[in-house]
Amino acid sequence: MLRSLQRPVAKIVGDHNRVEAKKASSETAKGLEAQLLLAKGARIMLIANVWSESGLVNSSTGVIQDIIFGEKGPPSLPVAVFVTFEKYEGPTIANLEGVKVVPVVPIKRSWEGKNGTQCSRSQVPLRLAWTVTAHKSQGLTLEKAKIDLGSKEFTAGLSFVAVSRVRSLNDISFKQFTFERLLRIKNL
Repeated sequence: MLRSLQRPVAKIVGDHNRVEAKKASSETAKGLEAQLLLAKGARIMLIANVWSESGLVNSSTGVIQDIIFGEKGPPSLPVAVFVTFEKYEGPTIANLEGVKVVPVVPIKRSWEGKNGTQCSRSQVPLRLAWTVTAHKSQGLTLEKAKIDLGSKEFTAGLSFVAVSRVRSLNDISFKQFTFERLLRIKNL
């Protein structure tokens, strides 16, 4: 999907305080990725509550308008990523094109590593979001959705969650599935 934007892609490497932190999974680093690939026009999801009072919370989605770097440039951390968030009505600034954006700045997460060492990672709290899991889609209302029901139901009601994210059945397209797949839902 990034290639389809036909824009330069920035590889953004997180700042780590030690080798163990650099090798840690995003799960260990409390959601922050060791590196990100981002581009202007990319659809993203916020992965942290950065300003709950204004609605900038985990799972907020939007589109990158600009990536602002300091003197070093990529792959170092950007100063800010300017994002237009959907359904956000809080304070914004206008970019050079006059588009209302919200600056998302790097955050730092710390955890205890092996042998009690203190590890940390700084990274922009974003993730590409052309696709999301049914779990992550909870609470979202999407304009359109293409749903892959997969081969089995992992949790009772998960297919319902996926299907209920749009306002109308006309806004859903499904990846091809079999009638037997639907019968497996019925038997839960």
